Parts: sequence; C-alpha cells; structure tokens
Amino acid sequence: MGNVITTGAGRLGRMLKDLVCGGRTGGLSLLRRGATFTEDWLLGKQRALYGLAVFRILIGVMGMGILAANWSTRLYAYGAGSAWTGQHLYPGSDFAKTWLFGWFRFVGPNDLGFSLSYIGLFVVAFLVAIGWRTKFVLPVYLVFYVSFIEMNDLLSDQSDNLLRMVMIYMLFANTSARLSLDARRHTKSHDSLRRFERRSRITRPYSALFHNLAIVVTTMHVGFVYMSGALYKAQGGTWGAGTAVYGPLMVDRFSTWPEIAKVITTWGPMVAAFSWGTIILQMMFLPMLLNRITRIIVLIGIMSFHVGIGVLMGLPFFSMAMIAVDAIFVRDHTWRAMGRGLKRAWDDAARRSPGVTMAERRSTAVAVAATPVDDAWAGSAPVSPTVFPDDLEARPTPVTTVPDTSVVTTATGTADLWTRQSVASAPRASSPEAPHPDADADADAGSTERHDDSVVV
Repeated sequence: MGNVITTGAGRLGRMLKDLVCGGRTGGLSLLRRGATFTEDWLLGKQRALYGLAVFRILIGVMGMGILAANWSTRLYAYGAGSAWTGQHLYPGSDFAKTWLFGWFRFVGPNDLGFSLSYIGLFVVAFLVAIGWRTKFVLPVYLVFYVSFIEMNDLLSDQSDNLLRMVMIYMLFANTSARLSLDARRHTKSHDSLRRFERRSRITRPYSALFHNLAIVVTTMHVGFVYMSGALYKAQGGTWGAGTAVYGPLMVDRFSTWPEIAKVITTWGPMVAAFSWGTIILQMMFLPMLLNRITRIIVLIGIMSFHVGIGVLMGLPFFSMAMIAVDAIFVRDHTWRAMGRGLKRAWDDAARRSPGVTMAERRSTAVAVAATPVDDAWAGSAPVSPTVFPDDLEARPTPVTTVPDTSVVTTATGTADLWTRQSVASAPRASSPEAPHPDADADADAGSTERHDDSVVV
C-alpha cells in the first residue's frame, strides 16, 4: 500500500513539474512572439496611410466649412462683436491664455485684421485638404485653428477638444503619403524622389516608429472617449430605459428633419435598439477593433451614429470631425478597394456617353421624336388586321437597297397594307408572282415577310 502511494506521489510530482516547465516555455514563447509582432508592427512600415489621408482631407474640409458658414456673422460670433461674452478679457480655456494660440485674441478687436486672418485660416485649411507641404502647413493649421475656436467657447463642442488633441498626435505621423500633392510631387519629380529615398533610408525606422505610435495613441484616446461616454450614458435613466434617442429628435432646436425623426421614432423597439446599441458600440469599441468582422461592425455602427447626428440633429461639423478620426481605423486595403470601385464607376459612366453634352442629348432626343416611325419602332406592336388572300397584292422585290426611306400607309378594301417605299427613284426588279386566290387561309397578318425596304402585312 505504501509503495502505491509513493509511486502515485512521484507521478503527480513529475506531472506538476512538466506542467510548470511547459507553461513557462509556452509563456516565454508567447512573449517572444508578442515582442516580435510589436517590433514588426511599429518599425516595419507606416500603417494606415490612406486612413490618415482621409483624416487630413476631412479636417481641412471641416475647417473650410466652419469658416464659410460663419463668414457673414464672423465679427459677431468670434470678432469684436463677441466681446459681450467676456472671453476676450477672461478666456474660458487655457489655450487662449498661451501666447502660441493667442493670435486671434490679439487681432480680434480689429475688424480688418480679424477678417484677413479669417481668410488666411481658410487658405491654410484648403492647403491641408489638398496636402501641400503638409509637414509645415499642418502645425500652422493646428495653431491658428485652435486660436480661432477658443475665441468663443459658447460655439464650440466636444469634437473640438478631441480634434485638437488628435491633430497634435498627427504632427508625428505621415498624413500626406497618399491622396495629396506631396505624394504626387514625390512620384513625378525624379530629383525629389531621389532626395526622398535618401532621407528615408536614414530616418525610416524612426519615422515609422513615431508614425505608428501616433496611431496607437490616437486609438487609445478615441477608445477612452467612447468608453467614458458609454459609462456616462449608462448612468442616465433615459438611456437605461431605451428612450434617449427620442428626446433630442423631438426638440425643435436640434431636430432639423422632423418628418424623418417621426418616422424613425414611430416604432418603440427601434428607438430602444438605437439607444442601447449606441452604449454597446461605444463601450466595446477598443475590443471590437481587434477582429476584422467586429471591426467592420463597430466602424459601420459608429459612423452611422455620427451621420445620424449630423443629419437629424444639425451638427454636421461635429459629425465630420468624429468620422475623420474613425476613418483612421479603416484598413488601407479597404480604402484602395473603394477607390478602385469609384474609378471603375466613373470610367463606365464616361464610356457610355463620351463627350456628349446635355444640350446635344436634348437635341438628339427632339430629332428622334420628330422622326416618323411605325408602331413597331415606337415600342408597341400594331394590331394586325384580318387579311384575306383576295386582299393581298403583289409588291415589287427590290434589287438594290435604297437607304433613304419613308413610311407610306395604303388601304385596300378592309386591310391596311404597310409598305416602305423609296423616296428617290431607283431601279427595281420585275414583280414576283402574286399569291394564288386559292392559297391557304393561313396567309394572314402573322405570315408577314420583311425585306430590306418593304414590309407587307
């Protein structure tokens, strides 16, 4: 009995030792693979180049949109006329107190200087959108955009807080590698390309590291924003009850499309699904980015959520800023596929109507409508009358084809005979034999024989 216990204890000890050694080996292997993957991901190549390009374009378009929309009220909303808010003397943000972001506060009392700075900011936003000298223009845009937005905190929203932080991260990323004039210049100019390659060989590991770290920091920041927003929503009674979406859509101040809002909120389960789905997607944003299928679901859901806010609640620039940040997480392969699809659709449309203007299309349509045609070409088949053998008459068979024709309608007895005769005279062959009067009764309208320039029914 003692030997059995001793043997069992020895086996158990060896099994535990093997498990510990195997676990240690597996853990070390997992750590090595994780370290290798992290090193390759951070130092291998620059990631999300198309996503960052879309981000750059959208923030430039957003800046131009804000400036264009507020042009007529710029002095009252942000300039000297906004002194009633008290923020010229006592800014509500620490950014405005910093000399780096104090330009618009400095020129605010001067209407001319403010208007010229306003136009200059619009030009800088345009240069950011097209990707011209982005490494130099993007920091300028960041400084002047923040300086402008901080002129009146009453007109800002939470997207401004996120956007200026992400723009700081993007200073370390390559946002002009795709869809920009910088990329086009590097491709077209051989000298520029050689200089670019020479500098890239020296700085490639470091530029890739900073670029990819900027993406990681942006991902964590956006994830924390969404997660904190979901936790805050979950504490509210309306979100927990599933009715939170209904309230803002019924307020006149936000509901820009009340008819659409009524359609969306008519069915109670849909309102609850939108309310609870928003919390779930925001709470699980970071984990769902790890898998391709769940990443597609969460990105479509989040972007649809922001599109709904922009369209139904009248907050287009907030939605554009959030969609610009979310666009970074779409893979380059997906952006390239969408670009190829758009290019293919554009080429197909151009191929179907090459060089044809709308005026030419209208004139062609009028000419076709004025041309006399028979019912068969008009799209409806004519009702064939009852034709008896005695009513049929011989028609000459042409020897040569005459292109210029017209339609002539004749009547013989009770039958309508449709013939296509030449307007210009042309030599014709002798008439064929006429049908015998005792021909079979099946020689009716269904046995129509068509020639090049004559039709007999």
